[in-house]
Amino acid sequence: MSDGESTSSTRQEMNELIEKIQSGYISKRGAKHQQKKTFAPSTIAYGHGECARYWYLAFEGGEFEDYADPFAGANMTNGTKSHERIQQAMKDAGMLVDSEFKITYEDPPIFGYGDVILNWKGEELLGEIKTAMSEGFEYRKKTRKAKAGHLIQILIYMKILKKARGILIYENKNNHELLAIPVEVNDYYIKWVDQAFEWMRTVRKAWESKTLPIKNYRSNSKICKTCPLAKVCASAGEGDIKIKSLEPLDEKLSMV
Repeated sequence: MSDGESTSSTRQEMNELIEKIQSGYISKRGAKHQQKKTFAPSTIAYGHGECARYWYLAFEGGEFEDYADPFAGANMTNGTKSHERIQQAMKDAGMLVDSEFKITYEDPPIFGYGDVILNWKGEELLGEIKTAMSEGFEYRKKTRKAKAGHLIQILIYMKILKKARGILIYENKNNHELLAIPVEVNDYYIKWVDQAFEWMRTVRKAWESKTLPIKNYRSNSKICKTCPLAKVCASAGEGDIKIKSLEPLDEKLSMV
């Protein structure tokens, strides 16, 4: 075997080794049967979470597909570890009141976990921790604007907990720099979150009456392609009622 062939063989073997390691990130993931009992604010904030038909099928129960690749799996694990590290820093700084606490609501049924409650200058602030790549972090730092999905999540929690102020804490994944963006209730936020709760009630009632919503998207849409219930949806039938998708949060209006 020539030196070139030996080098190529070694490189291939090392690539196989890396692939084997990466497979560990998704070894416990994959398709599994689930039945949702409540709306999840973290899901409502993104993609298929705005689809009434998705929630109907989730309440019915079905085979949920997991599309995470090894990189996405590693990213999720890294996010969890970052949360734990930042929460520990808050505790050591003497400002952590609570962390990873349950947040529930009855009508509509909502369940989630709040990241932190912080004691800041005598006020208890609800906080959500988010991580971002350097480019995204720098954009948040420059504009002082939170991501719409993150706003949706914390606004739902703020309504449930009756909080007028909250805070989104971003960490730069590249260098661990932190950025704090305050969230304060305004007329637009109140109007948006109130209609979001009404939308959830409408969707839940459709499920309770076994009235399947009609699809609002083409099958090749981005939302459908990444939906964990896309296969279940395709075989569920046309549907019986039209329920519009959840109204998106307008970042421009949110700054008013």
